[in-house]
Amino acid sequence: MVVLTWLATIVHCQASSTRQVPLPEQEIRAVVERFLAEKLEGRGWETSIRRLAVPSGIKVSSGVRDLELIAPAGWDGWGATSVVLVVRVNGVVEKNLSLRLLIDAQTEMVTASRQLLAGTVLTEADLQLQKQDLAQAGGLPVKNITDAVGKKLRITVRAGTPIRSNQLVSVPVVVSGQLVTIIAENAGVRITVSGRARSAGGVGELIRVQNLVSNKEIPARVVDASTVEVGF
Repeated sequence: MVVLTWLATIVHCQASSTRQVPLPEQEIRAVVERFLAEKLEGRGWETSIRRLAVPSGIKVSSGVRDLELIAPAGWDGWGATSVVLVVRVNGVVEKNLSLRLLIDAQTEMVTASRQLLAGTVLTEADLQLQKQDLAQAGGLPVKNITDAVGKKLRITVRAGTPIRSNQLVSVPVVVSGQLVTIIAENAGVRITVSGRARSAGGVGELIRVQNLVSNKEIPARVVDASTVEVGF
């Protein structure tokens, strides 16, 4: 289903009459470029239109033209898509045109500094930041090296290949049954109690722990191999 997500308009004035005039491809391209600039503002991507398929020989009535671009819901502004160009003349819809777009978008992402085998637990030496096309990472690139360090690769990755978030799994540093220190800290108050892990998890993940003082099970976030924290 196509819904309105972003709009870009351009007005072209001519003497009002019923005669037909060409709709220049340059005018359509200008609307697409403005649309992309508005949609992608602040993302820091380098984008370019690799392909814009426009029907040939488009003619519309002369008058004040207003062009509106409608994109599919959920389209992130890169890769291939179809958009609808609504052409109004003097406020009246005259054309609904389907356009095919292919947008290249480059951004900095984490890539492999060498070939990395499946099961590798990543270190900083395994990784580097490079500017690559989002299509190479399927739209799921890891953007910060610190987000990948300490995690394990599910598949083998060649040198220079982007690391995708769905290729990584956390390495459990806490295992079910081990003793841990539970920390609760708020507004300068810090409480520590002994606990026992009731599930396994990596750094930053939520696990279940048993408070050995109250015997209650609570969710806690793994800090390191012996410490978890809870909010209060």
